[in-house]
Amino acid sequence: MLLLGGLVLSACSDPKTDTLGVEEPPALAPPASGVQFASAATTLDPGEEAYRCFDFELPKDGAFPLVGIETQVPGLSVHHFGLFTNALPKAGLQSFSCEEMGAAWGLITGGGVGTPPMTFPQGTAMSLAAGAHIVLQLHLLNASTQPTTVSPVRVNLVSAKSTDALEAVGLLITGTLGITLPPKTEGTVVMGGCEPTEPLLHVFAAFPHMHKLGRRIETHVVPTDGGASRQLSDVTWDFSDQGIYSVAGATAPGERIETTCTYDNPQDKTVEFGLHTQNEMCVNVLYYYPAKERSSYCGIP
Repeated sequence: MLLLGGLVLSACSDPKTDTLGVEEPPALAPPASGVQFASAATTLDPGEEAYRCFDFELPKDGAFPLVGIETQVPGLSVHHFGLFTNALPKAGLQSFSCEEMGAAWGLITGGGVGTPPMTFPQGTAMSLAAGAHIVLQLHLLNASTQPTTVSPVRVNLVSAKSTDALEAVGLLITGTLGITLPPKTEGTVVMGGCEPTEPLLHVFAAFPHMHKLGRRIETHVVPTDGGASRQLSDVTWDFSDQGIYSVAGATAPGERIETTCTYDNPQDKTVEFGLHTQNEMCVNVLYYYPAKERSSYCGIP
């Protein structure tokens, strides 16, 4: 595999075995049109949890119209990944510890084990700036009793040949940080949302995220007239199979988006919001078009 500033130009296709003896699939091939970003292999001590980030740069020869995403995530030790733009790049920084997201980061996509490839609707694209600084963030956890090396996470950004007449794709990141799960409880519900700053005329995909106590995550549109809400997505949560789901829906001016998360906490301790595996989250990322903003938050400060 040849790397040039984090951009994969070619890739090995032979399977190999990781440090826990699990055979890995051949490396994901780069896209015919677009770029591939790949993290470095990362070694974790027994029980170690870490956030690691890797810097990349998009090609500088023009705006990058993103129309599809393909990923390859190792089945062991990867909690989730996020791919972001960074408006304030740190020159020369290639790999760093990054538990907290930067204030100037803008989400492009995220996923985990089992997240499928995604193609945007025909005639749409997420426009990324030429030469944009990209951060690939990995949340890693070695739950075993021996050291392990986590294989590279690979993300393909598939580009359109032309930006002509493409409607802009945006992300609305909805949910709540207000999570408190009492010990020995079942069915605890938390909720968060907002009135979007612009109507979501075409919502076409949802990427929900919770941790190991999550049981269900739903997102609804709440009308202004007090009528029945309309469901956008409803996912029975499985931490080991984190999908991006096709949905279809829209909001009108003044309507609210609300995301509801349900948890069971069999432990003897209270669990609250946090970024580590022993904490919990309640987030649903909605993909929509046309968008004035590439990413915005809804119910999350």
